[in-house]
Amino acid sequence: MPATSRFPAGLITRPATPRPMPPRPAPRPATAPPMLPRALHYMDEIARAGSVRKAAERLNVAASAVNRQLIELEEEMGLELFERLPRGMRATAAGELMLAHIRRQRGEGEALRQQLQELRGARRGQVRLGAIEAVARGLLPELLLDFHRQHARIAFTVTLGGTAPLVQQVLAETLELALAYNPPEGGDLQLLAERAAPLQAVVAPGHPLAGRASLRLADCLAHPIALSCQDTGGRTLIEEALAGSSLRIDPVLESDSFEMLSRFSAGCGGVSFHSAIGVAPEVARGTLVAIPLADRALARGRLALVARRGRALSPAAARLAEHLAAALRAD
Repeated sequence: MPATSRFPAGLITRPATPRPMPPRPAPRPATAPPMLPRALHYMDEIARAGSVRKAAERLNVAASAVNRQLIELEEEMGLELFERLPRGMRATAAGELMLAHIRRQRGEGEALRQQLQELRGARRGQVRLGAIEAVARGLLPELLLDFHRQHARIAFTVTLGGTAPLVQQVLAETLELALAYNPPEGGDLQLLAERAAPLQAVVAPGHPLAGRASLRLADCLAHPIALSCQDTGGRTLIEEALAGSSLRIDPVLESDSFEMLSRFSAGCGGVSFHSAIGVAPEVARGTLVAIPLADRALARGRLALVARRGRALSPAAARLAEHLAAALRAD
């Protein structure tokens, strides 16, 4: 009997024909960093590698393409940017200037991209904020708490002081932002937002002036006067008002403490001068009375959010600035 197969014909297997492996993709050419033109990127790589050939290898680009970009750049500048040496290339004086510019531009581009990324996503950081004491007592804590609810990863360092030292710290970039009273205008100080905050006379509820609908500065001089120190915006306004008149004030008390000045009004029968923003809690409780002043110079008072002109705020500070500015413009 003829031998029969032990396997059905359909199950007989044969060695598979080897399939050719797909070719590996060629390395992609390295792209220039964002916002850095290709020719400048190639020049930087030439300087780092020491030759066009080595730079081309690092860039995964043909050496002829790298060399062409360099030649076109030199023609555009009208100067040789590299010395062609027997064993490589070395930047000329003009080339060194160009390289310094390229690397500075590269660093600034990286910093900008990081800041934009933080604005899109992380929302974290530390903000150095300055404020006058009157704002820190009432308005500011509420604004910061509201901001914290939206941006829990952003922390604050708040420095209290008079307007003059706060402005100095903003200009010295010790502080990123400041809420100041009547800061100077122009120069390197940039006004981001402001709210009208005219000075008012502040007295105790039982004071002889407490029932008046409005006062002039001259009306207050028959009573003990407390003034803030010379480096405050409120004191500057009062000095400006006095300069155009024959009035003279001999204060019983001068202090840089808002608390001390307001207590002087509440318990000593005296008159101090504050914006309504500062004494709002005491007025609401009925422990102080704030009376508008009709003097034109004193009506110019304003609470202002300021930063150094031309300074790029950190993403966290920029977010806080937007929040504070919106609050100041709301009223």
